[in-house]
Amino acid sequence: MIQFYNTLEQAKSLNFEEDKLLWSLDKDGKFKVKAAYKMLNISTETKEWWPWKMIWKGKIPHKVACFIWLVASQAVLTQDNLMKRGRQLCSRCFFCETEIETVNHLFLHCKVTRKLWQWFINLRVIGWAMPRYTSEVLACWNRDGNQSKHKERWKIVPACIRWTIWKERNQRCFENKSIPFQSIKMNCLATFYFWCIHYVPKDIGEITLFLDSL
Repeated sequence: MIQFYNTLEQAKSLNFEEDKLLWSLDKDGKFKVKAAYKMLNISTETKEWWPWKMIWKGKIPHKVACFIWLVASQAVLTQDNLMKRGRQLCSRCFFCETEIETVNHLFLHCKVTRKLWQWFINLRVIGWAMPRYTSEVLACWNRDGNQSKHKERWKIVPACIRWTIWKERNQRCFENKSIPFQSIKMNCLATFYFWCIHYVPKDIGEITLFLDSL
């Protein structure tokens, strides 16, 4: 008991005021979303730049924006992240079936995913090297998108590719169903068209004319 009172005496800031919560990341002790968001997104690979505008200000559905935030944060539940949580899995990519399924592999480096990226890159005939991390893609894509006729539409492409890949991945994982690459590409293009125009295309011709305008 004596040791307890001695400890209390050392705390000079103690007084008879009612206890209250204080936010240590702000001088006035008040919680701010901006400070919390900044703290959550500090990592070794995103210290200098974080693509929040590309994620939250893009013209995509809100649930997709939340998903893209998870992808950029390396937090989406791919098999490697499930294993970090204690799940016992024999990790493999559901597309190439040769590599471990990680966030960066699934959404960037898998040979099936790379074909989608390359298709859009070839559409505008630009030189583009695939970054190492998912968060870095948005910075590169934003830079190249500034040279497009329709900047806002071009910025939608990364989210469209990732959403398409994730839906197909889950179908292969949970339903044991798969479709050929051409069908995956058509799903991606139809989604891209709908997010940009907010209209379901009647045939491939409408999508082709739309892509030519990029």
